Amino acid sequence: MSEAVTTERKASKTKQATPDLGAATAAWTRGPTTEIFRILLLAKMLDRLNTRILQESAGLSLAEWRMMGQLIIESPASVRQLAEWSWVDRAEVSRAAASLEARGLVERQENPRDRRSPLFFFTAEGKAVAERVLPLRRAFLSSLTAKLTKAQREALDEALLVIAQECAGKLNDGDNSAANES
Repeated sequence: MSEAVTTERKASKTKQATPDLGAATAAWTRGPTTEIFRILLLAKMLDRLNTRILQESAGLSLAEWRMMGQLIIESPASVRQLAEWSWVDRAEVSRAAASLEARGLVERQENPRDRRSPLFFFTAEGKAVAERVLPLRRAFLSSLTAKLTKAQREALDEALLVIAQECAGKLNDGDNSAANES
């Protein structure tokens, strides 16, 4: 790393007061000073908050809510579709589906296009739970950016989109190289 970059990072760090992030403060201030590291740390913090809120409000796990959230958008859907849409593995969706089905929140039906891959959809009770949780989730998510100005929210959205596009490109490159090796 060049001396100019090191000096710039030190100057940047000294301009900002040490944030109060509880247990995450040490990682934020002493960990790598890259934006991506901080995004990953923030993602873990969000997972913990989401898990707590979902458990307290509806007795749901994060994986179960991810599945329900996707079914709000499009239903019925297969495990493969739900996994692709949420960027999680199929096993996580299968476990969530089994749990939600056992609790009577989703049902499965035969998939006319692929009998090995059932389609899942909400039961009346599952739809009621989703409709109760969704406004709570929207309020929570809005509260996270409430202190940002409109310009800051727009800049954040633009920056995250650039990073997401870069990740998608690298994932697609990996998928293409794996396909070429087969």
